[in-house]
Amino acid sequence: MRKLLFTILLLCAHVVLSAQTENVLLNRILRQVKLFPQEKTYVCTDADRYQAGQRIFLRVFLVNAITHQTDSISRYVYVELLDPERLIVKRVRLLRSDQGFVGYMDIPEGVVKGRYMLRSYTRNMLNVEGFESLKSIFVGGCGRLLPSKYAHAVDKSVQHGGRLLHVSRSGTDVHVTLSGSQDLAQRTYWLLVHCRSIPSYFGKIDGREGVVLHGDSLAQGGIYAFLLLDSSFRTVEEQLCFLYPEKEQCPVSVRWEDAHKTPDGLVPCSVTAEGLKEGETMNLSVRIERVGEQDDGAGSDIVAHLLFDQDLCGCPEEPASVLGERDTLQAFLAGNSWGRYRMDEVIRGMCRRGKNEAEKSAVICGKVETLIGHRPIKDGVVNLISPDKGFYAATKTDEKGHFVFEGMDFPEGTQYVLNAFTKTGKSWVKLVLDEDVFPPYAGALPPFEWIADDTVRTDATLDVPEGGIRMEEVQVFSHRPSYASRSDPYAHTADFSFGLRDIEEIGATCLHELLRRVPGVTVEFGKCYVRGGVTVGGRRPAAVAIDGIFVNEDYDLDNVQMGDVARVDVFKSGSTVIWGAVGGMGVISITTKKGDFRVSDVPLTNTKTFTTLGYQMPRKYTPSRRTPVWIPFLQGTSFRLLLPEALRRGCQVVVEGVTSEGRLVRCIGR
Repeated sequence: MRKLLFTILLLCAHVVLSAQTENVLLNRILRQVKLFPQEKTYVCTDADRYQAGQRIFLRVFLVNAITHQTDSISRYVYVELLDPERLIVKRVRLLRSDQGFVGYMDIPEGVVKGRYMLRSYTRNMLNVEGFESLKSIFVGGCGRLLPSKYAHAVDKSVQHGGRLLHVSRSGTDVHVTLSGSQDLAQRTYWLLVHCRSIPSYFGKIDGREGVVLHGDSLAQGGIYAFLLLDSSFRTVEEQLCFLYPEKEQCPVSVRWEDAHKTPDGLVPCSVTAEGLKEGETMNLSVRIERVGEQDDGAGSDIVAHLLFDQDLCGCPEEPASVLGERDTLQAFLAGNSWGRYRMDEVIRGMCRRGKNEAEKSAVICGKVETLIGHRPIKDGVVNLISPDKGFYAATKTDEKGHFVFEGMDFPEGTQYVLNAFTKTGKSWVKLVLDEDVFPPYAGALPPFEWIADDTVRTDATLDVPEGGIRMEEVQVFSHRPSYASRSDPYAHTADFSFGLRDIEEIGATCLHELLRRVPGVTVEFGKCYVRGGVTVGGRRPAAVAIDGIFVNEDYDLDNVQMGDVARVDVFKSGSTVIWGAVGGMGVISITTKKGDFRVSDVPLTNTKTFTTLGYQMPRKYTPSRRTPVWIPFLQGTSFRLLLPEALRRGCQVVVEGVTSEGRLVRCIGR
């Protein structure tokens, strides 16, 4: 907010407004930003390609979406690993610490070769659709991202014909003109120019003369939105331009000081920024990686991601090289929108809030109700116990039977026991635990191409300890499929399967949370729906079979404890034919460990044992042959690293981060 307030005050001298509207516009923008602060994330990893079973070390940069400063409001960041079929195979929760958001993610053994995605977000970021934060990694090979369909499917008539608003550059200046019908000059149009909601110009635009914006008056860099508004301040047309990205970057240099080599063979490597402002510091991640023939630098980086990808609605991750291709860049921007705020509504004073509050505390919540009639129990007593942490807490339910435990900051894997009683201490109640709802990923993945296979494991440590023996590489081959649950004729035809090992690795607390990971499956009011499951009688949920026996449509899946589940198979579309007519809307098949599950044997209880998605404990980095050095957090004005002389040859230093003023840092040194 400090930078935002300063920037807007600075731009007041450059914004062409009437005296009656200037303060009103600025006040409304500030009010909107305070009501609905937005965030961006960028995942910095220790490498870009891995093998199955390896560990991904990562650092998430969480910044304010407008200022790019790291003083964002959320306390937690979620990172998910999506496989080539867009199935979420891993999810971790990172807690803000003195070193930012630092963690790791293990790639399951036996996964297929392909391009995987790391998706990162906060609960607050879910308020805005179409602004996914994605980063590609490759498993089993070396790949390269390609420009998406936007680069080839843009209608030239949309770019050059049928538009009223035309934006062009002449040197550092920007010219905005209007063209169209004969009565254009008789209509009143307004022009709003902003970069990430910070206005650079607002005023009437003449159809004959247009508007000239001088480069020194445009203080920001990145995606500029040019909005043509009618006399009622409603958007007639919007055009985006990518301007002055250098204004948002902080130049950094990497230099090896060979003359200061130490007697034990260490060479200083300095990371400095000559253009730091007074009081400005850098917050960086540094990795030193070996350079291969396939490394062409065509992946996404922090500059392209925060300045470009994260400011385009519905635009997936794209390679940084797109920014250097003018025609491709224009194709990306044509037909797109900024969309984080509806600026025409903000001008008219229609400011809105986000539906989800920023997550500042971990909570465990639920409801207590009667066994018969499902009526809420007021003033019921709920106890929460964590045996392995020695933690105990108690609370009471409100008039709607709801209860909440706040401040539940415990590491992942922490087990809890929750029980509930009536006000008089009777246990004949039903305890319903609220589920953690995570959004499925339904967007398109940008195309890529394979450059080379990578079948050699590179996670061996660099040096052999004293007295140790270096062994020849041992390759172990397994014929186990990626999902161990595909063991019978039903499972072989399933669209998605979760085996026992998958369930244990995911750590789902209930079946609903597990099913939400499947693309095309939604959970609403306790019922599971498969996309397209609509009949002439209306929308119908998917059928549920437990050990091959269908249960009633109103059966509560919370009655099935996750500890009793051995496998879950999801059947969609044509694969449901093996289940007959009852499976027409999709089938959720649940196999228990005993295999003799009977609905009548499920007791309604006031006690639940579960494990929530706690925060992740950071692990020490183990050097690998590909990335011998990974430093996820460095903060200061300059840095001097003492590194082995062997890294001086055949390696490159990759530096990424942000400064305290919101400027972006990206540097590759050799």
